[in-house]
Amino acid sequence: MLDAEGAVAIHLHQVTGAGSVPLVYREYLPSSAARADVFLVHGLASSGAQFEAEALRFARQGYRVLVPDLRGHGASGVPQGSIQKADFAPAVMAADMIEVLDHAGAREVHWVGNSLGGILALYLLGTAHRDRIRTLTLFGTCFSMNLPARVSQVLRLTFLPGAGVTGWITALTTTGNPAGRRAIAAAIAQFNVEAGAAIAANVRNYDFVANALAFNRPLLVLWGGRDHAVNLGLKADIGKFAGRANFRRVDLPFGGHCSNFDMPEEFSAALATHWAGVNAEDMHPANAGG
Repeated sequence: MLDAEGAVAIHLHQVTGAGSVPLVYREYLPSSAARADVFLVHGLASSGAQFEAEALRFARQGYRVLVPDLRGHGASGVPQGSIQKADFAPAVMAADMIEVLDHAGAREVHWVGNSLGGILALYLLGTAHRDRIRTLTLFGTCFSMNLPARVSQVLRLTFLPGAGVTGWITALTTTGNPAGRRAIAAAIAQFNVEAGAAIAANVRNYDFVANALAFNRPLLVLWGGRDHAVNLGLKADIGKFAGRANFRRVDLPFGGHCSNFDMPEEFSAALATHWAGVNAEDMHPANAGG
């Protein structure tokens, strides 16, 4: 299908992740040869719909944009049977993303990760797949985290009123953007709560600071001024990146946990600037999915 302006072709793809989990991603193709591949990865309890506006914007600017739904989120599935913590470890979920990139024929990408989507990139920086990430942008993501074990229980409790009520409350408290609120409420309605609890148990305690420090390609942190809980965690680590030539921090003072909803123009401009310093000849985009 084509977007409303007829400039972007949108394709829906499905691949299979570990445990025979169906993984869905959307591919946004520009009308001419792609400048590079962009990978927009959402966070916990969200979905790829979080990035619909950005996907269309960047595709109209000539990028091929790939937008996955993480396992347990959006249109992607979960393993058959009871939910197991091991099926939602960072290693497994990051491997899902490599499956998506392989299927799409994307050798290197501009990875933009929100919250969990950033954590998965940070994990990959410590693996042989680090070179798949040409540039990395994080927002709503901490380089390390140490939360109490009850975080999974807290997540379950938030859903006791029902997905509809939880989605409405979460949308209201996350952003004032009407489109953003609709996307969040819809994502909550599709979210597998037990999968979310397993993910929370896996990522409540991690430290990927060393992985990020070893990354010598462009690294951008978008600091949402209203993302207070994440900023508390970031403060402990972000000073370690001061003075590094590949590191930039851009403040989005009115941005919350999903800053792309709150300050969309500033968010997109920061990404465009981040990518502009990369020599196009170093990128190897494919122009069609596998």
